[in-house]
Amino acid sequence: MRILILGGTRFFGRETAIRLHNAGHEVTVFSRRAPVDGLPLDIRQARGDRAVEIDLNRMAVEPWDAVIDNICYGAEDARKAIRVFSGRTGIYLFTSSASVYAVLEGAASPYRENFTDLLRPKEPPKEKYAYGLGKLAAEKEFLGAFAEKKFPAAVIRPPIVIGPNDPTLRAYSYWLRLADGGPLLLPGAYFRGRYVFSRDLAGAIETLITSEGLCGRAFNIAGAEQLTLEDFARISARIMHKEAELLCPDHAWLKERGFDFSASPFSSGGDFVQDISLAEKELGWSPTPASQWLEETIRWQLFSYTGPAPKNYAGRKRELELAAEWKAKT
Repeated sequence: MRILILGGTRFFGRETAIRLHNAGHEVTVFSRRAPVDGLPLDIRQARGDRAVEIDLNRMAVEPWDAVIDNICYGAEDARKAIRVFSGRTGIYLFTSSASVYAVLEGAASPYRENFTDLLRPKEPPKEKYAYGLGKLAAEKEFLGAFAEKKFPAAVIRPPIVIGPNDPTLRAYSYWLRLADGGPLLLPGAYFRGRYVFSRDLAGAIETLITSEGLCGRAFNIAGAEQLTLEDFARISARIMHKEAELLCPDHAWLKERGFDFSASPFSSGGDFVQDISLAEKELGWSPTPASQWLEETIRWQLFSYTGPAPKNYAGRKRELELAAEWKAKT
């Protein structure tokens, strides 16, 4: 297959490109960062801006068997892709996000793919909802184009992606704190959610673009286990051979004292679980056990990563002061 990946130079996009290349496909990645080191020489790298339609047009001179779009963030980006790639690809796979469920009125965990809910009518779009609103708007364009003119779009909705080479350093935020031996402040530690391993996500993408009859549909792609943040921290501590001191102060108490909530990027205000039964049935979805992918990723992060600490670690001293105050209070 001739495969184009919009955004294939970092993290799971890069992992997908290498996986597809190793499977014998002809792969091209398109990114503002291209060319980058670390990709096989046989993977073609094209430099361009996803938001600039003339750059997309350059990539549609020849037809593709599959286009994988990891960097579409809104309706206008989706409309550009539909105009450019109509009649030029066998399948167009849009990487959306589980965040779409957070911007739907009436949606409840566990979240299923086929929803008819409206966008939240009671509150204006806030900055924290912008990502989910943009992804949902793009979904509507792609799936609407399939319904109206059979544009061959399909959608995947991953939750938080974790794995080696993660540029967000969100998971590392917790592992670095476990490594320093101090307590972790975990607001919302008992709410359940799912994560997805980057290698599993790359595998799901491969399955979707090489299967038939999946256009016009959306799939939740997530891990098998429903983990609380406490589960995540305790499994991580066991892998790291650390004693985990986990503190769960009230959200209001932390807010009153100026706690930087970015220090716990996986905290949430309620259960956020995706139903993956459709992917299990239709795609044969069988993700890697959490203990296995956590161990692999932690080892990479602690022994191979050489970059800076997460920005949220700069306030660690204040976190320890708050931890001491909370323990004295309780």
